[in-house]
Amino acid sequence: MKPARPASWILPTGRLAFLAFVVAAIAVSDGFVRGARPTVFAIDGILALVAIVDALFVLGPRLEFDRQTADIFSLGRPNPVVLHVRSRSWRTRALRGTIADDPLESCSENGNPAPFAVRSGESASVRYEIVPTRRGPRAFGAVTARYRSPLGLVARQDRAPVAGRVEVYPDVHAARALELLRRQGRENTFGGSLRARGGDTEFETLRPYRHGDEVRHVDWRASARRDDLTVREFRTESNQNVLLALDVGRAMRGESNGISTLDRALNAALLMADVAIRAGDRAGLMAFDDQTRCFVPPASGPAAGRKLAHAAYALEAGLAATDYRGAMATLRTRTRARSLFVVFTHLLDARSASELAGSVRGLLPQHVPLCVLMRDPEIESLALRPPNGTRDLYVRAAAAEALAWRDALVRQLQKIGALVLDTTPEELTPSLVRTYLDVKTRRIL
Repeated sequence: MKPARPASWILPTGRLAFLAFVVAAIAVSDGFVRGARPTVFAIDGILALVAIVDALFVLGPRLEFDRQTADIFSLGRPNPVVLHVRSRSWRTRALRGTIADDPLESCSENGNPAPFAVRSGESASVRYEIVPTRRGPRAFGAVTARYRSPLGLVARQDRAPVAGRVEVYPDVHAARALELLRRQGRENTFGGSLRARGGDTEFETLRPYRHGDEVRHVDWRASARRDDLTVREFRTESNQNVLLALDVGRAMRGESNGISTLDRALNAALLMADVAIRAGDRAGLMAFDDQTRCFVPPASGPAAGRKLAHAAYALEAGLAATDYRGAMATLRTRTRARSLFVVFTHLLDARSASELAGSVRGLLPQHVPLCVLMRDPEIESLALRPPNGTRDLYVRAAAAEALAWRDALVRQLQKIGALVLDTTPEELTPSLVRTYLDVKTRRIL
């Protein structure tokens, strides 16, 4: 990116304002002290001359700016941005000041503005982080730097447009972190191994015995050779369908800690899709409200993950009411093979809950439905908060009623044979991956 030429301003500082106030105070006292007028004129002239000389030291070409950033940002995750500043001043004195990047829409920042120090002919870099709260394109604006003159009476402000554009996607770095942990052979925050282990389907490897392993999996010959108890480990069945069905109706427009419910669901869905694809399964995506908004048939391989990410990028929650019956009928029609249907939704009333339960029943027993319900922490806090007056009693009762019919829905879904994941938006991603690995391990699909 070619550095832009900045526009500059000379600005008075607080130090100059203080000195001017002192001179003004002396001028006011001129009316009470005889013969002080010549002294006031002399002080005015000296202060003006010193300010002009001080300003001369910040004239002329000074700074050039550049910005370095990734082309794609991850939603809800800190994304680094590096600002480069180069001094073109002919004076050897180091320039010290503050540099700031114009803020981006629907983003929070950490470390912007930032201090810098750069010598003549050299470059300096400052780093800050951007946390987007909405998906979509973002355009960067201008970079502004301000630094003081040698005496600190004036400051120079340089501002230059530095063109830049990024696309905010659902969390694209989570899958990379997951792969790094897998390569390191480490356990992760999802509460278990990064690979699902099966029962006794297909032999994969030998490993030392751990407490709780079944005796029938002990390999006695290998144990004798190694002089250590060794068990056979098996791999789960692969090439199965996992279809992620996302509700994009009005119920998904809520927010939790600045991130919408839909974006929380998308982050979890794409990470689960990555886990499924790496395990050898096929992953697909469907978005729906009162009609089907997009459908990506299940596929395998790295290209399938990229296709899902691009399809999810343009999804937005609308104002339409969700038609669960039509969505489940579409799933049955377009996906004939037995599949794990993961339905992400957020329920607002008992009528929607009843419709969801009736629609999910139609998926059984050919498919395995997993209903992902996101709890509202604010409603739970209202139900548990000690009342302070009559109004709080009514609020608490309404919140308790909402939680009651939600718990009844969970029991109803479990009774008809569906899997249910009822969790908070913040815990959605790790809980969903754990549930998928458990489905594979228990051979439910």
